[in-house]
Amino acid sequence: MEEVQRAGLARNIGLSNFNQRQIQRILDNCQIKPANLQIENHIYLQQPELVKFCKANGITVTAYSPLGSKGIEKLLNREVPDLLDNPAVKEIAAKLGRSCAQVLLRHLLQRGISTIPKSTNPRRLRENIALFDFELADADMVRLNALDQSIRICDFAFFPGITKHPEFPFATESA
Repeated sequence: MEEVQRAGLARNIGLSNFNQRQIQRILDNCQIKPANLQIENHIYLQQPELVKFCKANGITVTAYSPLGSKGIEKLLNREVPDLLDNPAVKEIAAKLGRSCAQVLLRHLLQRGISTIPKSTNPRRLRENIALFDFELADADMVRLNALDQSIRICDFAFFPGITKHPEFPFATESA
């Protein structure tokens, strides 16, 4: 990737689903530092130590599945938590006159994490962008931070043989 960037074919190098140990190994051996890490990040999987490590090393973090991923249940063949139905999220949204999705996305932004929510619904697309004219109160941030349960939704275990990979699970703080 460094050669690709040097050739002007990429502006930056990014990582996806790397844990702290893997990122450190890259930093110890690279000439061009990765600019971004993309990881699953939401109220039930906040990965604060990994985010802190990235920020300390000048690596931005982008959250995928910031609203959960209920649509992935069939692929995973298991039930996944509905982040939009969390009582604390619903209460904060009602208090602010915002949607639950807006509360979840704003929580990430206030933690300094960019986010890429998925939607094909035009109303929800507009809603997901309308995040910059309000802020969550400190007490609401604390309350949402307390919801972290290290629950991964996108575990990729549906890929044959992935669990035998020497670095599975990929982006976990403990690895």
